[in-house]
Amino acid sequence: MSDGPEEAGLKSTAPAEATTAPMGKPGAAETVASPAEEATTPDGKAAARRIVQYTRAAARYGRLRARVERNIAVLAGVRLGAFLVGAAGAFIAWQDRAPAWWAVAGLGLVAFTVAVVLHRRPFARAPRLEMLTRLCEEGAARLRGDWAALPDDGAAHLDPERPELGELQVFGRGSLYQLVNRAALPGGRARLAALLRDAVDAAALPDRQAAARELVPLAGLRRRVEAEGRLVARIDDAAMAQFLSWAEAPAETARLRPWVIAGAVLVPITLTQLVLTIAFKQPTFWQLTLGAQFAIYFATTRRLSAGYLPLLAERHRPFVALRRMFEAVERRRFVAPPLAAMRARFDAAGERPSKAMSRLEGVVESLAVRHGALLYGLVSTLLLWELWWCYRLEGWRAAHGRRVREDLAALADFEALASMAALAHDHPRFCWPEVRLGTEPAGEAPVVAARQLAYPLFRPEKRVANDFTLDRGGQLVLITGSNMSGKSSFLRALGANAILAQAGAPVCAAALSLQACRLSTSIQVTDAPEQGLSRFYAEVRRIRRILEQLDAAEADATLLPRLYLVDEMLSGTNSRERNQASRAIVGHLLSAGRSFGLVTTHDLELVRITDDRSRVPLYHFSDRFDGKALHFDYTLRAGHATTTNALHVLRIAGIAVPDGPGETPLVADANS
Repeated sequence: MSDGPEEAGLKSTAPAEATTAPMGKPGAAETVASPAEEATTPDGKAAARRIVQYTRAAARYGRLRARVERNIAVLAGVRLGAFLVGAAGAFIAWQDRAPAWWAVAGLGLVAFTVAVVLHRRPFARAPRLEMLTRLCEEGAARLRGDWAALPDDGAAHLDPERPELGELQVFGRGSLYQLVNRAALPGGRARLAALLRDAVDAAALPDRQAAARELVPLAGLRRRVEAEGRLVARIDDAAMAQFLSWAEAPAETARLRPWVIAGAVLVPITLTQLVLTIAFKQPTFWQLTLGAQFAIYFATTRRLSAGYLPLLAERHRPFVALRRMFEAVERRRFVAPPLAAMRARFDAAGERPSKAMSRLEGVVESLAVRHGALLYGLVSTLLLWELWWCYRLEGWRAAHGRRVREDLAALADFEALASMAALAHDHPRFCWPEVRLGTEPAGEAPVVAARQLAYPLFRPEKRVANDFTLDRGGQLVLITGSNMSGKSSFLRALGANAILAQAGAPVCAAALSLQACRLSTSIQVTDAPEQGLSRFYAEVRRIRRILEQLDAAEADATLLPRLYLVDEMLSGTNSRERNQASRAIVGHLLSAGRSFGLVTTHDLELVRITDDRSRVPLYHFSDRFDGKALHFDYTLRAGHATTTNALHVLRIAGIAVPDGPGETPLVADANS
């Protein structure tokens, strides 16, 4: 159970951003904002401004789209009228032998052609404006915490072998993935998921941060790339794999070359003979050469169509539209090393990816004549159309097929960086963290040093920020506090920001310095009846797994240390046995000299597990009961908790609980 400021039914007097003591010395908040003041907090005001900006942009794109659709309707009417006028003029001129009407027919044809040409641009622009409108609406929904309005929750990336991904809400509805993700292509979404799932090499993080920071002010570029990607987002993983498999297969230009040479000889001869026979009544042997072309067509069409028909299918056609995504990226000059290296590779490859995709687009569009049976039959036999364009398709595959995977990988990395940049743009109070490899001499730098750290998945006006420091490996911070006081939310705040930091993203803090680490959690353990596991035994197995991970990191210095987050340790057993077991577990945790972590509990007896406060510092969250309601400020303070609230919660819920032995039960008013 999450016990943060969004708990229902209990009053919170928490500030959206508490004023705390200096870095690493959590202290009482100096001010506590009332609910009426929440909208005026800095995070709340920043989010409100962004929501207004997104809403206005969505309205602007909507108006532009409406105007474009009106233009489309007008041009469609002009096109139809011009066609009818031209057809009527041609019919009258031919029927009545009236040459003047041929001029009318010609004007109709010219007007029709102009309308068709002018129609193409708004017709292509309308879906892009619709997509831009949707992206702005999603941007506002993301800031409001309306996760259902976002198209992808990343739940497919959850892994039962990685419980921290679910417990820290890395993937799923209302997750870090939904907060960050702006990638449209399967590769971009997979790249972002991999960054959130597996920490980036800390040495590479400064360059990745520099690249993301360079993209922050380029909102137009980021939005255009995302909109274009959404327009081709029908590409699924299976279609992508099939396309790449086709692109990387050996080209068949050598096998087709003899047929192409034969066709290059036959087609001009056949056409010349047909002109002589039809126009000049000259006897020719066009039947023989055309028959030879028929033979070539029937000998090649089955194999040719098997190669290109998948590219004409709806699930593959979007590939040709990748050109616009590449164009948007290629037009910019970048400074940050990852982006500059990507542009340099595009330039050094000879033909840029956008040009290569444009060529593929032209070839596929030419082969799309297959959709018209009559026209296809005519041009594929008379002109050997299918043979020519398949030969060009094989030439494209020979020239570009082997580099498509690398180009798409670069585009996927760009989408991931753009997602990080969009997070920073939408949350200007987030900071860019420092992630270290932990090679400093002992005592040089804390393993965790956070200022104004908060949970990024809470709405901005609901967040409570705290300072926190964990000095070195081998330390265990014990956090006490009553139910719903903020313990679980603080664990998630630290864990979620550690994941964002090591993915190269900005974090929900004023400052964060972190030693590179792996996460181990036991926060939301439930029973597993299908496996015959009670909640207590499931938690025991989870803790055993954490201890094994710490032992592995201790035994192998090449592995990153572990940051462990354990919530309400062994809460499923009686206090005597819990105290004894907890002593053993804490001793094991403290034996891991490189790893570090936090353990929370509302059992005040556990503060006496050890007296070594240098290795087990105490912090707590508190609450206040005014006789009618509980009040929380969710502020982390030094020392251990001195209050409990279980009986108060029962009474607030209307359950009779005696104050003490022999006293009359007190029944709280359920409406209080």
